[in-house]
Amino acid sequence: AKTLYDQGLRLSPPGETATSSTFNDSISKIAIFRGENFSDWHNQTNPLLIVMRNYALEGANLTDVHAAYDPSKGNFLSFQVKGSQTLSDGQKINPRNELYSWTSAFSKEKIQGTPLEKYTQGQGWRMAVILNGSVINAPTVESALRDNVSISGSFTQREANRLEADLKAGSLSFAPHILSEKNVSPELGIKDRTMGIIATIVALVLVILLMVSYYRFAGVIASIAVLFNLLIIWATLQNISATVTLAGIAGIILTVGMAVDANVLVFERIREEFAISGRIAQAVQAGYRKAFSAILDSNVTTIIAALILLQFDSGPIKGFAVTLIIGIVSSMFTALFMTRYFFAGWVQNPKNKVLKMANMIKKTHFNFLKYGKVSLYGVIAVALIGGYLLIAQRSSMFGMDFTGGYSVTLEVEPQSDTHYRKNIEQALLNAGATTQDVHVRELTPSNNIKILLGRSLDQAGKPFYNMPLELDEKNVTYAYQNNPRLAWMVNTLEKSGIELTPQSLKNLDSHWTSISGQMSHAMRNSAIIGLSLALICILAYITIRFEFKYAISATIGLAIDVIITGAIMSLLHFMGVPIQIDLNTIAAIMTIIGYSLNDTIIIFDRIREDLRHMRKAPFKDVINHALNVTLSRTVMTSGTTLVVLLALLVLGGSAIFGLSLVMVIGVVFGTFSSLFVAAPLLLFFHRKEESKAEKLTLNEN
Repeated sequence: AKTLYDQGLRLSPPGETATSSTFNDSISKIAIFRGENFSDWHNQTNPLLIVMRNYALEGANLTDVHAAYDPSKGNFLSFQVKGSQTLSDGQKINPRNELYSWTSAFSKEKIQGTPLEKYTQGQGWRMAVILNGSVINAPTVESALRDNVSISGSFTQREANRLEADLKAGSLSFAPHILSEKNVSPELGIKDRTMGIIATIVALVLVILLMVSYYRFAGVIASIAVLFNLLIIWATLQNISATVTLAGIAGIILTVGMAVDANVLVFERIREEFAISGRIAQAVQAGYRKAFSAILDSNVTTIIAALILLQFDSGPIKGFAVTLIIGIVSSMFTALFMTRYFFAGWVQNPKNKVLKMANMIKKTHFNFLKYGKVSLYGVIAVALIGGYLLIAQRSSMFGMDFTGGYSVTLEVEPQSDTHYRKNIEQALLNAGATTQDVHVRELTPSNNIKILLGRSLDQAGKPFYNMPLELDEKNVTYAYQNNPRLAWMVNTLEKSGIELTPQSLKNLDSHWTSISGQMSHAMRNSAIIGLSLALICILAYITIRFEFKYAISATIGLAIDVIITGAIMSLLHFMGVPIQIDLNTIAAIMTIIGYSLNDTIIIFDRIREDLRHMRKAPFKDVINHALNVTLSRTVMTSGTTLVVLLALLVLGGSAIFGLSLVMVIGVVFGTFSSLFVAAPLLLFFHRKEESKAEKLTLNEN
């Protein structure tokens, strides 16, 4: 202490807490680094740090705080400083000038050649970032700062995001006071999560067995590539601190399907080329080359849609888009480069002369276009019936994400059986509610519960039907008893032996609120606009890469897929299947769009290729030929994707039942649509094009 004092250190008196932004480097104080070990203390052996008593900049004067990435300096954080302003007491301040006066005195360029240099080995002095009394960061000041500030270093993405959150918290213009703190249980309970994990493992094992049994050695390599794909997705999601949601799971399923499809497409082309040349090295090279354009086009069109969906504020939709983009990039890497690199080395071995594969689907000559009209009439009939049922059941068909409902927080008396969530949910179901009407969340401690009730409970046949909003009884013990819906819920729980605490009963009415849906009208409109924009962009891309007749056929086919999926959901809902339209269902429908688009683009790519080799053949024959030669790939891709979805549907539990069921419907109809809807539409528009060209020729003559 004497050494420090002799060197000029002066600490502020213990009782003196007043600070300001006035430049004063004569008085210091002791601060403590946040964290529990030396790695959090900038590699110091203790968390202590001597800082100036006065500050250079208040958090309230920060704006536009954001983390970013630059190839030259990695992850970094930047913010702007507010200019001159007048406070409520009339005092004029200029945070930029105050920051400059501090940083100019201690920046690297200013202290060089001065006595201050010896304390930092020629570097600038550090500027402590303090939040809630703890030093959260201490970057070196390279140059004087005024209006724009950038903090860089060896940050990971997670560290940069955390620092961004800390600075944003420090930039609040008021000090928040915590009145109560509750942790909400995850949407998927332990049982559902366990079932979901088991279903995922079973699905992966089945996919690997299917690929290996059909493509033998090539299937083993493809399976390893798919596992690497999943690891890349997981690692990337961890690095950007993303959370895994049901919508994210839908995105992962789609990317796994597309990754499998890319490998299947390559292997089928290798099979075709080997049958022609008889040389495995040439067949492998040609297979990857000819499959590349189809894989590229199908993935690019899906990424276009995902980039537009990324702009939505809705969490599930954005989560789906993020996962999908990461998955597509990683699947293209594993399918087009990783496996290709392996096979390029494998064919160099003279012992490897054949790549054995099963061939369950022999060369076919099925006339798919013959059933185009019948398919179209069937689609129209299903769409009309489903559309009518959707309108008739709209009050119960849409979930709480769209309709909103009621929310209440309560505390139940502690019991030896601590499965409060399960018991409360079962009590409400026994009283006439359904799993779509009720969502129960555990808080902390576990006997604190949040219950969400859907507006579907107000429909005929449900417990809230014809209930008044409130009563005006004077002689009631508790205020909640004038709320019929709340009284019904309390009575229902008491009949099942679940008692509320006296304090909870007293305050229950104040904890009852009416909530709106997550999808507001504005968000709904922006979603419709966004999806329309995505379809327009896909239409433009396919027009550029193919022709307009391909683009319009694919786009109409996608619209039909969505309509039929919604129609089948309405039919199932009418038959009593527990399925509703919510944000996770929307994510599933977007998965269907991506899957169907991928399927259609690959078939169209083969039609485009066959046109160069079958120039004298009628366009109808070219389409049928393309559909037949890609049939093995279509069946294998649909089969592997359905294996994943059926495993999730059967083993995944009630939480992901709706998501899995919608995707099963979509994959089945998406495959049907690519063969019997999109292809006949392409023939229809081709004939329209020919007819128009003939009329123009006649007019010219």
